[in-house]
Parts: sequence; structure tokens; C-alpha cells
Amino acid sequence: MTENEIVQAFRALSNSSAPASPEAVAQVEEVIGHPLPPLLRRLYLEVANGGFGPRDGILGVACSEHEHHSDVADILEIYESTRDEWPGMLWLFDWGDGIWSVVEFRDPAGPVWVWDPNIDDSDLAEESPLSPQNMVLAEWLTESLDGNLEKAFETGGLVAVSERRAAFDVRPGELEYDPPDPLTDDEIIGAMSRLPGTTATASPAAVDEAERAMGLRLPPLLRRVYLEVANGGLGPGGGILGVPVTGTAQPADVVECHAAWNAGPDPFVPSGLVWLCDWGSAIWSLVDCRDPAGPMWLWDPMGPYLSSDAVKSVDRTSLVAQNMTLAEWLTEWLNGSFGADSRPSTLRAVAARRSGQHCETTCAVEWAEFGEECRPRSTTSPRRPSCGR
Repeated sequence: MTENEIVQAFRALSNSSAPASPEAVAQVEEVIGHPLPPLLRRLYLEVANGGFGPRDGILGVACSEHEHHSDVADILEIYESTRDEWPGMLWLFDWGDGIWSVVEFRDPAGPVWVWDPNIDDSDLAEESPLSPQNMVLAEWLTESLDGNLEKAFETGGLVAVSERRAAFDVRPGELEYDPPDPLTDDEIIGAMSRLPGTTATASPAAVDEAERAMGLRLPPLLRRVYLEVANGGLGPGGGILGVPVTGTAQPADVVECHAAWNAGPDPFVPSGLVWLCDWGSAIWSLVDCRDPAGPMWLWDPMGPYLSSDAVKSVDRTSLVAQNMTLAEWLTEWLNGSFGADSRPSTLRAVAARRSGQHCETTCAVEWAEFGEECRPRSTTSPRRPSCGR
């Protein structure tokens, strides 16, 4: 979006806060000794004195009617406590848990940084809690208008988003790819069982309880993986999430993620989809339990379209049909298609190349409440968990 489009978009949104006065903006610039980034200045003067951006909006300047933070009145108040150690930075938006979005005002484009002090004590000597977000203010605000920034934060975190944006992307047509012949369920179970490092299997009662808690039936192959191979841990990316087991500590499980992101009045995805595999950088693979074959979906809220004009035509939707079933997805992994050198966009590229591999039978999904329509293909007939992910 252009700066004019961003200003117009925020004007169109309901906001009770009046614009800032020129005197209040001038006071900020006098204190920091530098002009504000032009887009930020325009938004304060033409739209509102704070309250625009993700969630409840960013901090305002003096006399703002918008209460973004219970302990901080405006951007100058927090600037006074951070200026000596972090010169050139304005703390704009509090995500919670001590995490802030910060704008660098010495660059007119307004590079955005993320402040995240939630680092292990052993790492503090080597890592700074302030790291580049790899986007400028216009991009940050565009992603917030689309809802992508909030979704990426909830499902991966801002540091993960920074890493995602720094990665090199390929366009779908640039990936050389020849789909392997799919293995049978028995062949997949046998191959996975022979892999080293398998964890204990889940009990039938634990799998049944997970299905009851989510209100759905897992695909038969996924049930077999849990019952015959391991209760999570194996698979591409960070490995398949397991089902919860009483008395066992797990970093996350399918039930917890399902409750975090599929429940409530504004679910990220339909309830029949289960968050199965975390690739990092806010990217996930999900399995569709409404079809026994388990069509796979790709969740990538930031998308491979952020750094180059050449990729602006790529689909910007957060949820994309992977165009493969669970068996095909596991076959791809066992075949080495999802290696350690896989880039984030590779998953979208694989989906695009597989789009013609399936039969014409489609499983239509109603997406009216999500504002989009997706059609997962099947060969048989696509909020942060409390664990602190």
C-alpha cells in the first residue's frame, strides 16, 4: 500500500481519538531532536492521536485521548526512559509480555524493530533484546490492516517473523520439483518406526480424549502414527505435535493449539483443521480432519511477497491448500523434499506445483466468515498457546 492508501484506510476505520495538534507533534520532534518519519507524522496529524495499528493501536503524543498502555501516557514518556541506551528509537506498541514494536525515527522510512526481553539469562550477553523486524513502518501498518501481523505474532512471535522476512524466497515457478510416488499407510508407518529418536507412543485413551476435546475425528493415518510410532516429535519442521498425556510435560500439543487458535468468536481457521507441525517463522502445516485422507493446509500469514515487486502477484492469503494428503505429505518428508535447507516459500511453491496432481474431485469448504474461499483437494473423493510458544 502507498502512504496515501494507508492514511485513507485508517481514516475509514472507526476511531474516537481526534488527530494530534501540530504543536503536540512539534513538541515530540523538539525533544527527540529529529523529525518523525513522514508517514507517522501524517497519521498523527490527519488520522488520530494514537489508536491506529494492531489491536488497540499505537501510543499517541501529548494530550492523546487514546489509552494504549496503563503505565505509559504517550511516546515521549517512554522515550525519556529509553533514549540513553537506545537512541533514535521510539517505543510505539506494546504486544504484552514485555514485547514492543519500536520505530527508528532517524530513517524517514521508519524501520520497525522488535523489543523482546524474554531471553534466557545465559543468552543476554550475546543477544540484544532489540532486533530488526525487517520491515518499515508502511509495511508494518499494511500488515496490521490486513490482520497478518496479529496472526503471525499469535502463531509464531515477532522475532520469528523477523527471521521469516530475512529469508530468501523463490517464486513457485522457480522450484524444480518432481512429486514422489506416494507410499501406502503401512509403508509410512514402517518407515517412521525405523527412524531413530522416536518417543513413546500414545495410548488409545489419550488419542480418544484428544478427539473428544477437539470435537473431531483424526485421520486414520494420524491415529496410527500416534498409536504405533510415536506421540509426536517426528516429521518435518519441528516435528508433528502429539496429543496431551496426563502427567507428561509437553512443549505444545494439538489440543492446546486447537483451543488457542480455533476457538472463540474469531477463529484463525475452521474448527476441522488441526495445527500439526510448526516450521518456525510463524509457518504451520495443518491437517483437515473433515476428510479421512487428511488434506494438508499451509499457514503462512506473512507470505512470500514482502520484499520484491516480482512476487506481489503471489496469493496473500494466510491459509493455502497444500494440495496433498497427510500420506503424501509424510511421503514428501520421508523422501527428503522438506530438508533442512527448505526455505519458507518452498511450501507454497510445492503447493502450486502439486495443484494439477490431484483428481478433479474437490472438497468445498464454506469460508464466508473468513472472507475467502479455499478448496482443498483430496485423492479420495487448507492465539498463542499458554505454553508460551
